[in-house]
Amino acid sequence: MTTQQVVPVACPNCQAQFSAPIQSIIDGQDPVQKAALLQGRLNVAQCPQCGFTDVLNAPTLYYDREKEIAFVLAPNNLSLTGTDQEKVIGNLTNTLINSLPAEERKFYLFNPRQFLTMDSLVKAILEADGITEEMIEAQESKVKLIQEFLQVSDNNTLKEKIKEHETELDREFFEILTATIQSAQMAGDMTNYQALLGLRSLLARFSSKSKQIISEIDADLEAVFIQSQDEMLEKLQAAESDEEIEQLIAVGYPLLDYTFFLKLTSQIDEAEKTGNSKTVNELKELRSKVVKIKDAQEEKVRQALDKSAKLLQEIVQSGNPEQVLAKKLDEIDQTFFMVLSANIEEAARQKQQQAVQALTALGDIAMAMLQERQLQRTKGTTTTATEPKIEIAR
Repeated sequence: MTTQQVVPVACPNCQAQFSAPIQSIIDGQDPVQKAALLQGRLNVAQCPQCGFTDVLNAPTLYYDREKEIAFVLAPNNLSLTGTDQEKVIGNLTNTLINSLPAEERKFYLFNPRQFLTMDSLVKAILEADGITEEMIEAQESKVKLIQEFLQVSDNNTLKEKIKEHETELDREFFEILTATIQSAQMAGDMTNYQALLGLRSLLARFSSKSKQIISEIDADLEAVFIQSQDEMLEKLQAAESDEEIEQLIAVGYPLLDYTFFLKLTSQIDEAEKTGNSKTVNELKELRSKVVKIKDAQEEKVRQALDKSAKLLQEIVQSGNPEQVLAKKLDEIDQTFFMVLSANIEEAARQKQQQAVQALTALGDIAMAMLQERQLQRTKGTTTTATEPKIEIAR
């Protein structure tokens, strides 16, 4: 259940008076409303006169029937007296209770836990989801350590740094590192991909424990990483089936540029010079397969991009983007976010700031919905969450 009302607002920037809608009761089982609250997008208003945007200073009741929790935000800078604060909380609680069927009117709803700041409320919601502040800080420290490793310029220094942080190189660290490598690979960011993959290889070389963990992760994910075009050529020539060639092309797609085919053609020329007709035929057949498979994969990518572009257009042009996102959540994938990012960049290039903000907000909502669904599917699994920066309008 969500409750919306219109309240008077005084812009802190230009002092203009206007009205804006707010949501005062948030159902924690509504992923859209919950994500908006956690990301600081709930009850945001923009001044129609100067364009200043900020979060409105409003009491908010959050409840979750599954977890049987009720939290209420009574911002300390509202300067409410004890009696007034009790009245506000009582009104919110009564409104919620009256909206629920009798069997759902449980004791925890009558005595909500009170918070004075949005930060403290958000932390409590995350903790109720099994995401503690310590978990968040632990993941952030591992991401920071990866960046520190990447900044080391020589192997001897890196080896010493690895020994220094040996206890931190656990499975979670390498899962984060591997996921980062895969993201760079999918984005075609070969500079970061190669840097991260090189770091991963050095970690495996300098630490036997790390090597074992990496092997286990790769086996679980059936992951294959290719660092150079020469390595790609070697693996393609050693492939034992067309299916293996397809997998290698999918994994190393960014490497298959003009230079790669020059290298392959050069090998064919060398084999012709030595009169090795068998090798010539094998390499020419390989080249034909690579071109054919690459073209087929590119066509799939084009189709996926077209599908995501149409989905984005449908969401943007709908009267209720959040509702469409919720219905189409299974179609939201990496390609969708690539198309969305491209549209944001184009809008920014054309200085269409309103479009940039709208598309960015759309991406935040989609990501929050996916994270919420994943969290519900994997209860107890560590998840990275970013707390919103809350700025209360005065």
